[in-house]
Amino acid sequence: MTSPTARDIAQAAQRAASDPLASAWVGASAGSGKTKVLTDRVLRLLLDPRQAPGRILCLTFTKAAAAEMATRLARALGEWAVADDASLDVRIAALTGERPEPAIRAHARQLFAKVLELPGGMRISTIHAFCQSLLRGFPLEAGLAPQFAVVEDRDAAVMLAEAREAVLATPGALRGPLEDLAGLTPPSAFGELVAALNSDRAALGEALERSHGHAGLAARVARRLGLTAGEDEAALLARAAAAVPDLGAVAEAKLASRNANDQDRGARMRAWLALDAEARAARWAEWSDIFLTTEGKPYADRNLATKGGLGAEHARVLEAMRAEAERVAGVEERRRALRLLAATTALVALAEPVIRDYEARKRGRGMLDYDDLIDRARAVLRDPGSAWVLFKLDGGLDHVLLDEAQDSNAAQWGIAAALTEEFFAGEGAQPERRRSVFAVGDVKQSIYGFQGADPEGFATWQTHFRDASEAAGQHFRAVRLNVSFRSTAPVLALVDAVFEGEAAKPGVVAEDEPPLRHIPDRAGQAGSVELWPVIVAGEAERPEPWLVPEAPQAGTGSPDALLAERIAERIAGWIQDGEMLPARGRAMRAGDILVLVRKRTGAFIPTLVRALKERGVPVGGLDRLALVDQIAVQDLLALADALLLPEDDLQLAAALKSPLFGLSEADLFALAQGRTGPLAAALAANRGGDSALGRAADRFARLAARADFCGPHTLFAELLGELGGRAALLARLGPDAADAIDEFLGAALAHERAHPPSLQGFSHWLRQGGATVKRDADAAADQVRIMTVHNAKGLQAPVVILPDTVAPGRADQGVRWDRDADGTPLPFWAPNTGFHVPPYRALLDAAKEATARESHRLLYVALTRAEDRLVIAGWQKKRRPEGCWYDLIAEGFSRLPGVEEEPGPDGPIRRLAAPQTAPPAAERMRAGAGDA
Repeated sequence: MTSPTARDIAQAAQRAASDPLASAWVGASAGSGKTKVLTDRVLRLLLDPRQAPGRILCLTFTKAAAAEMATRLARALGEWAVADDASLDVRIAALTGERPEPAIRAHARQLFAKVLELPGGMRISTIHAFCQSLLRGFPLEAGLAPQFAVVEDRDAAVMLAEAREAVLATPGALRGPLEDLAGLTPPSAFGELVAALNSDRAALGEALERSHGHAGLAARVARRLGLTAGEDEAALLARAAAAVPDLGAVAEAKLASRNANDQDRGARMRAWLALDAEARAARWAEWSDIFLTTEGKPYADRNLATKGGLGAEHARVLEAMRAEAERVAGVEERRRALRLLAATTALVALAEPVIRDYEARKRGRGMLDYDDLIDRARAVLRDPGSAWVLFKLDGGLDHVLLDEAQDSNAAQWGIAAALTEEFFAGEGAQPERRRSVFAVGDVKQSIYGFQGADPEGFATWQTHFRDASEAAGQHFRAVRLNVSFRSTAPVLALVDAVFEGEAAKPGVVAEDEPPLRHIPDRAGQAGSVELWPVIVAGEAERPEPWLVPEAPQAGTGSPDALLAERIAERIAGWIQDGEMLPARGRAMRAGDILVLVRKRTGAFIPTLVRALKERGVPVGGLDRLALVDQIAVQDLLALADALLLPEDDLQLAAALKSPLFGLSEADLFALAQGRTGPLAAALAANRGGDSALGRAADRFARLAARADFCGPHTLFAELLGELGGRAALLARLGPDAADAIDEFLGAALAHERAHPPSLQGFSHWLRQGGATVKRDADAAADQVRIMTVHNAKGLQAPVVILPDTVAPGRADQGVRWDRDADGTPLPFWAPNTGFHVPPYRALLDAAKEATARESHRLLYVALTRAEDRLVIAGWQKKRRPEGCWYDLIAEGFSRLPGVEEEPGPDGPIRRLAAPQTAPPAAERMRAGAGDA
């Protein structure tokens, strides 16, 4: 008997998961066909003639995933509608494992029309879209205006900024917290903290409600820190200074020591002990410095008292010094706790009114943000007074399917539980009414912790639904999908080897799980993995004095710039030399290459883009850009500022020097030098002239006249279109500027739809909102793609390059949350290490472990984007952080048999390759959202 192939294993698992007779919980892996299983299950549900298509609800994580699933479903039903009997029988048998009866065949042909005629189509949507439709159907039960609108992220950011400014402008009773906070954080950081607390506003509201206000919450936080009510730092220092034991003899003994260190400490001790009580408290830091290091820990014994210098007095002096050092350390620990308490209460006291004002602004405009959609929908479903809402929904639902369930948070799981509660109770659980819950997810790819994703919730809710199903006498099935249809054997072998190591397992492989093993479906397809040596920072070459280089120079001391040049050189070589992809039977194209980074900031990406363009390689730039940071947008905003205030010489000069006016450095100097008034007046004197200055003056005057009588969109559309501004910007900045220009015009139009037309208002709104340009990751465009690993989830490419594998992930410096004994949420905020105490350090340690686990999952996502080839590189500027991606991957390479080394420009390259032993596969559809 022959062993089952990878395809046989995959089909058996997919068929078990899609079985409509049982609820199923599917744990998948990258490239294992999650969207196919989801689509197959819906198709099998629809094949039941008793099943109404409108009673099936599919909830996905992204709009792209919902669109992908709807497209696949429509394609399959369309093919069924026109297929002949034999072909249709084969398709249905492949889906169900059974040959269909004539009635089922006839029903299958009718499904396309039935779904097409369904009002609104199949119920396939994101969780947010579903919540919005639910609230639209029951606005009064949710306490909402029937015509509520969903606020866009940009408008929400503007409203939050307006609320923040309104509270800070009139502090009133908040003046004390404002003064406390002003010395701890800059305004920009305060804005980020308020935004973070706004995301956690449910927890903050619960904390204040259960604590009966700010004072009660402060008392809870104080108790958690081991402090007593009413304790303050001044009183603590007064008590600590008064409780200093008589150390005069110890000071004299140290002064008599033969060691200079002892003598210095003795002199400082005698000087401080000579002070009165009030002065001692005021100069407590001087006493603390004698006994504690800068980290707040007692000095080592050899520093407190030297044996050689003190002789026979050493033991007595050391005992006294050690005891006082421990006492002072305790006082300092308590001081840090008081500072932490003061910082936290000040932040909450200021942030809570800002959030309350933000909520009022949304309410006044009839708006909800995306968090509100989830919270309001969950409240409606859980409200006993709105039970008939559940009755109406329950009567209209038979099956609930959840996609990417590993990325759901507690509130979203609560909605799923409420929707399916009656599936397993009362009349809803009767055998004659077939009902089920289906969830598919991959905990190894849960990488959205910053959005509240709860990877542990996937297993927790599996237990919940399994127990509910079994209690109701229904079937429940757990299915594993571990056959990869995406990657070649070398890529999967490396993934398994990396996460075989104990250092990389946390977050990816649970302690009670067997080692990670992927089964490759692409047997015999050529593939490879390469590990380049890390490029380490060297000394930068000093430029020749007073010598201006003719072209930008990449410094040899910049390892990221050097790596960018190496990667660009390799990519250009592949394309120019016609490097083959044997698994596809064709040469490599620029669109086959995907470069993944961990963060968008830094010099690496701009250097790589420039290097690729210099070599003639088409490149799409980064996937997401801050709009107001783009040069084209800055030029347009500079013009807006100059039109609003012509006396703003700097912004007018910036606009004139931009491609919008095209003045040269010499033209601008001639205009500005020697003038006696504003630059605008000097410019106006050139109107009507047949020169660059004259034409610039005429254009500026025309725009200034139009600005008073048209909206910002009309103004900038004329400038960019009729006056040729767009062509001028693209000619100087290149085609990459087109996205920013289009987004800028779109933002102007969006502003006019929501606000009265105003150039001043639009400029302020755009800068406050922090709009971003999101480029579509279109694999059909033949250009190198560069994006973050987070944005690449759900995508894949024949060749993937990971250059950013050494730098650590960004640490979160925001608010930490803990729970009181009764479960009340407690916030803690420490602006720096001077506020750290044991309870807070425990929260930091837990957050650090959670960050490490998510970093490992992010590494899994990054590695599994590769279809045929995977290249890993890295650069190092300072000390390499412990447990970085590069080291974990290098350990994985050491476990792989058959790895070879070949020479490279920066050292040996480690490589594992598999030859092409099967015919080249047909070009497969690039995975969209869903097959993550």
